[in-house]
Amino acid sequence: MRIIPLVFLCFTLIRCSGSKEKLVETTDSTKPMGIPKMLERNGAPVDFEKLKGKILIVNLWATWCRPCVKEMPDLLALTKILPPDQFELLLATDQSMKTMDKFVSKRGLDLHYVQLQNSIESLGVYALPTTLIYDRSGKEIHRLLGDRGWTSEETLLLFNNMLP
Repeated sequence: MRIIPLVFLCFTLIRCSGSKEKLVETTDSTKPMGIPKMLERNGAPVDFEKLKGKILIVNLWATWCRPCVKEMPDLLALTKILPPDQFELLLATDQSMKTMDKFVSKRGLDLHYVQLQNSIESLGVYALPTTLIYDRSGKEIHRLLGDRGWTSEETLLLFNNMLP
């Protein structure tokens, strides 16, 4: 029985090792889930009422995941490109608030970091980074697996096609 967690850990570390061959795919969500509960860095619940009517991009990450950290500057660039009245980007981790705050203080990127109140695995996610996209009504519509060029033509076209 101890082999299963060990195999899972090895798979996760290999998957998140930043290999040269990118395992990136865009999929329609097969098991749409509602938006998970999250906390702001100050401990307050994320106010989804303020985000109503926006397309929500939830990038799942961890401090130990090199591809997650590597794509953060590109995610910051994406926030400068997407219309802020149409999209909201949240970087969500299930790590402790202390760990997240230490990371954010060290990196200094002006992104909207939040803490998941469930494990990443409870969302059906077993590899990082993974990005969940929710439509304006809060229904999951896409899962983007792996790291990517967030300002690439392909990615921008995906988001552009979501606009009215």
